Amino acid sequence: MTIAILGEALIDLISSDDGTFRPHLGGSPYNVAIGLARQGIKTSYLSSLSDDIFGDQLHQSLVREGVGVPLKRRSLWPTSIALVTVDHLGQATYRLYREGIADKDTSFEEVVENLPDDLRVFHTGSLAITPSQLPKIRKIFDLIHQRDLLISVDINIRLGASIDEKKYLDGVRSLLKDVDIVKASDDDLAAFQLAADARQSAEIIFKEMGSGLLLLTLGTGGAVLFSEQGAIDQPSYPVPSRVDAVGAGDTFHSAFLACLSRSGELSRPISECSPGVLASALDFACAAAAINLARPGCSAPTQQEVTEFMAQEKMLNPGQ
Repeated sequence: MTIAILGEALIDLISSDDGTFRPHLGGSPYNVAIGLARQGIKTSYLSSLSDDIFGDQLHQSLVREGVGVPLKRRSLWPTSIALVTVDHLGQATYRLYREGIADKDTSFEEVVENLPDDLRVFHTGSLAITPSQLPKIRKIFDLIHQRDLLISVDINIRLGASIDEKKYLDGVRSLLKDVDIVKASDDDLAAFQLAADARQSAEIIFKEMGSGLLLLTLGTGGAVLFSEQGAIDQPSYPVPSRVDAVGAGDTFHSAFLACLSRSGELSRPISECSPGVLASALDFACAAAAINLARPGCSAPTQQEVTEFMAQEKMLNPGQ
């Protein structure tokens, strides 16, 4: 079984205390692809990469991590850049450079041609669901539904990615009824101004979805999973040496999908997922995110690292 990924691979230029910027390979879908591969999940990255030096580095890293890159054509457009400033709490703010860039230079026909034969889950989101990309995404979703496969989306709202914020937010919201697994942070949902409380906003979004799973991450407040069988709450893990929050949500989502994949739950309708398996996957995802928070940039852990971290935490805090 393969999970296929469509969306941006870019360069995060992350601010340092001395005013310089450190380059990191990034982009939410790219990070999810790397995270899944490190968890031992068969993964395919479908978006085009630039023929520039950054494109070379992104391609080499995907191949090195074991991610399939079936599209052989390299785009003549440059790699996208994100300037990332990090505050004293480790929270990141993004300024995006997204015009005429490589990951948008992927046609519907190329995506269809390179879908894996053993595809089970199609994942996208973030900058791939901005207004200019929605027509292509809707066509892909229609095809995925025709094949009775699962769709996963991390909405990862970046208001600076579109001049027309209302059109952007309305477009993202309109997609969610067609998605099986949605991941959103409290900051993502705050952009929609649905309710004062993130949990209430999530309940509104889940009702609009009608079915499936909604993952709400709450930073130090942990995470909540909404399903037709009810809500599951999971506290966050302690992070004594927090560095920054870059990519923590991507690591969370890839770890959750990986855990479900290993359990075999993704081979059946999402509504039939066992509550026990869902709770275990949510716990595993929170642990993976905690490890990422203690590392600079997005640096997803392996399955073994997460398992060892969880075992250590249970020894230190046996009553939790």
